[in-house]
Amino acid sequence: MQKYRVISTQKQTALVLNTFTGEEQACFFARKDKPICGDYVEIQHNKNEYLIAKILPRKNIFARANHKGRKQNIAANVDNQIIVVAVEPEPTRDLINRYLIGSHHCGTQPIIVFNKNDIDEHFFDNSIELYKSLGIKTISTNTKTQTNFDELLDLMVDKTSIFVGMSGVGKSSISELVLNKFIKTGEISKKTGKGSHVTSVTQLYKIPNSTGFLIDSPGVWEYGLWKMDAADIAAGFEEFHDFIGLCKFSNCTHTHEPKCGVKQAVEDKKITKLRYDSYLRIMDSMKYWD
Repeated sequence: MQKYRVISTQKQTALVLNTFTGEEQACFFARKDKPICGDYVEIQHNKNEYLIAKILPRKNIFARANHKGRKQNIAANVDNQIIVVAVEPEPTRDLINRYLIGSHHCGTQPIIVFNKNDIDEHFFDNSIELYKSLGIKTISTNTKTQTNFDELLDLMVDKTSIFVGMSGVGKSSISELVLNKFIKTGEISKKTGKGSHVTSVTQLYKIPNSTGFLIDSPGVWEYGLWKMDAADIAAGFEEFHDFIGLCKFSNCTHTHEPKCGVKQAVEDKKITKLRYDSYLRIMDSMKYWD
């Protein structure tokens, strides 16, 4: 059988891409075996219809929480998680750190794009310095002058990348430049200062003149992490790893316990208080899923 990749899914059908010929085909699938965007599948032809016969093993799954705090699968086989934030609308306080926790658990490579630097070139200077110090790739750009777009495109070669971030930050505008095609974009609401929701279906695109793929996902105001315990959240803070083993208690939550290696590292300025405070807020937010 030929190998195909899922472009997008509806209730009973999926649009798939033939990875050899580049042709697209609509296929039915069994309700119990619903594929997601980015899946590799095998299909079979029965009379006048095509069916997805098998979903191939997934390398990883990009996910977020649904309204009940459960893990919701969004896309499969993702290499780069490109987190887009902008000067307008300004990102909510812990948004980037939530994405980074999700990236850790989903097995994706995080890249932070600080967009719309034409509005204020130095707006994200402190954030860029912080995340660079953690070894995370950052790019400062804007779609008007296309600053640093060659660097972004280079990171997408031979990779499947997903753009994530709040609506209105420029994901669709960046996608237009990457894909050389028009994708409907939303403007910032004057009343709320937020962007309008314009991408309704998670969709995979082949990047022209490149071996990379791009997945465009619906914008969300807050990236909801599914229900996690302290160990899961702490694992998403890479700079905590060297100090977790120094805690007195093996089940330390790094919040109130005595002789906590993480808290001591904060006091010794080996972990920034900014990130530690974010950890505490994210920990506290988990109570809403209870």
